Amino acid sequence: MNKFVCSTLIALAVCSLVRAEDMYIGAGLSSFGKGHLKYTEDGVTTDRYSSKRDPALTVFAGYALSPSWALEAGYRGIGDEKAFELSQGYQLKTRTHMGYFAARNTWRLDEDWSLYGKAGVAQGRFKVGIDGKDAPASETVKKNGLYLGFGAAYAVSKDVSLLLELEHTDKLKQQGLTISMDRVSLGVRVGF
Repeated sequence: MNKFVCSTLIALAVCSLVRAEDMYIGAGLSSFGKGHLKYTEDGVTTDRYSSKRDPALTVFAGYALSPSWALEAGYRGIGDEKAFELSQGYQLKTRTHMGYFAARNTWRLDEDWSLYGKAGVAQGRFKVGIDGKDAPASETVKKNGLYLGFGAAYAVSKDVSLLLELEHTDKLKQQGLTISMDRVSLGVRVGF
């Protein structure tokens, strides 16, 4: 996935040589997410909630093709880790990553407010590992799928906007575990 993100960002950087004022970069902080695990062992069902919940940082860059259309690439997953305490001194750790490439359309509501939608492709990765004595090695699952995003932006100045965004992509599954890659995030976008 790092090759995907890097090559997409390089392509956007090359495009920016033509018109640097049409580039933008940004970052967002996703919700912490509760993290809930339910499993059955010897006929007893147990619920566990994550003992460690880190927010996910998203970074993105885009190139404006017109006042309303842009191409955007991003990466989410920096710090997106969860840990669950299991019985007998074992701990289940999960980590998710996602890279995406999407077309973005913006609808201006007035001078300061706008709505936007994104559609494209994403690759998600889900890493699961168990810590403890004689624990098996961690495993990673990856999946390519549809990426959708919808958000609102408030222009603080000509080149800076605050964002509220909902992202959706396919769920990832591994060994009976399912993780949703959907997120709500707050962020900032800076244009050049």
